Amino acid sequence: MTCLPSLAAPVLSFAGPMITAKEILMGRDVDAPLTTIQFYNLLDLLPRLNLIRFHYGKPLKVSSGYRPPKQNEKAGGAKQSCHLSLEACDFADPDGSFAAWCLANLDLLKIAGLYMEDPAHTVGWVHLQTRATKNNPFLP
Repeated sequence: MTCLPSLAAPVLSFAGPMITAKEILMGRDVDAPLTTIQFYNLLDLLPRLNLIRFHYGKPLKVSSGYRPPKQNEKAGGAKQSCHLSLEACDFADPDGSFAAWCLANLDLLKIAGLYMEDPAHTVGWVHLQTRATKNNPFLP
């Protein structure tokens, strides 16, 4: 078993609390410990998401982060879902305001190296991932 440093400490900025590893892991790493690759994917994902969170200027609630295979199947996720490898995170967006903001700020998503799933296919949440796609936003 690989011993990895803790990422549980919350980070604050003048825009409010930043997204933490604990929020993305959702406690699922207890029963499905991270591989070294997943750990480094998480280290890559966090600052990208927090750049968006910082510019958005409002709190974001993680609705789906790390998904080990059992949770991914339960969620109806794709077999090669970026959630499995910690290359994606979903945020609750009941009123569509975050999706609208992301669409108006695709240049910032590009700078952050994030790709957004087409919000027409993710009503009620926003899916952001680091794995490159041909289009941004992309179709599932």
